[in-house]
Amino acid sequence: MSSEKLSKVCQEIQENCISCGQCSSECQMLQEIGEEPASIAARKPYVEEAYECSLCGLCEAVCPSSLSPKNMFGEMRAEAVETGEIPINEYRYMFPDRKVNVTKLYREVNGIDYQDLNLNRENPVAFFPGCTMLTYSPQLTRAVYSNLCRKHPDLILMTDCCGLPLYQLGLRDRGKKYVDTVKAKIRDLKIETVIAVCPNCFYQLGPILKEMGIKLLTVYEALENLSVFNQSNVLDQKYRVTVHDSCPDRFEGIFASQVRSALQKKGYQLIEMEHNKKTSTCCGSGGEVSHFNPEMADSRVKARLDEAENSGAQILAAYCLSCVLNFGRSSNKIQSKHVLNLLLDVEQDFEGLKKKSKMMFEGPEGEKMWERIMAEP
Repeated sequence: MSSEKLSKVCQEIQENCISCGQCSSECQMLQEIGEEPASIAARKPYVEEAYECSLCGLCEAVCPSSLSPKNMFGEMRAEAVETGEIPINEYRYMFPDRKVNVTKLYREVNGIDYQDLNLNRENPVAFFPGCTMLTYSPQLTRAVYSNLCRKHPDLILMTDCCGLPLYQLGLRDRGKKYVDTVKAKIRDLKIETVIAVCPNCFYQLGPILKEMGIKLLTVYEALENLSVFNQSNVLDQKYRVTVHDSCPDRFEGIFASQVRSALQKKGYQLIEMEHNKKTSTCCGSGGEVSHFNPEMADSRVKARLDEAENSGAQILAAYCLSCVLNFGRSSNKIQSKHVLNLLLDVEQDFEGLKKKSKMMFEGPEGEKMWERIMAEP
């Protein structure tokens, strides 16, 4: 099935690509490959190329023919998994459907737990933070939950993943099976409205929840009328903020619009980078590229940070926590914050959190943890 889909998308690109160079001028990976999409489609992408693509969609956004090289590389990933061209099980430490994976182990090691909040109880409204926020920012998770409870006192906290990593890795059947368990949980808990923080979760769950007749809100919609959310900071000097737009929001711009409006109400001065909204570039975490080509991921991080610093902003704000964590890998001239840090006045230093995660597997104890995380099928 994946082979047929790959052939179809390759044929479409071959027949309609006008080799204008727009996508190549924006995409670092295409520049490194040194071929136009039509040429790549004619021979079909190599597996390593497919897993170096961030699946960010910028190529499609700038294409005058509305073609999507991203889909071509995504289909190649699915075919590579089906045919065994990539030993995908070597990356099982990322799989969200396993009992032990990196994020779950990080929460365990660092004592991050949410048992004191409403978990797995019947209620019409549920808060869906996403696995990255649950893991790396319990402060924000709890702050958002607390504020939402002012409107929804018996709010459920869902600690599930949206399943996107499985789809991105090319594990579509496994992804569907996992999402089916999330759907069953939503039905069992009689949920009618889901509030999402992460744009990846929002766009991944959107079509699924729509089919189920479930209402989906962004956290910015859900918090819009709360005083803490809209109260302007009393600042001697307005902070200059530039917003990094998340790739899944590229075409609909729902988050892009809402966060800019909220930041301005809060008293921040907004400055736009050259690449913003529809033409935003990847932060380096898209498509799990850092696990397959760390050097390429680092290059994307640096390019985005350089652009943010050149904007003259003091703060680089993102509404995807994975982006924030990438920008906080090392000390930078510009501060990296989640938009909700600014709107809810929650302080957190994200610098080095990614390194902290990797440090779990250092030394003799770290080796035992790695054996544990890889032991389960």
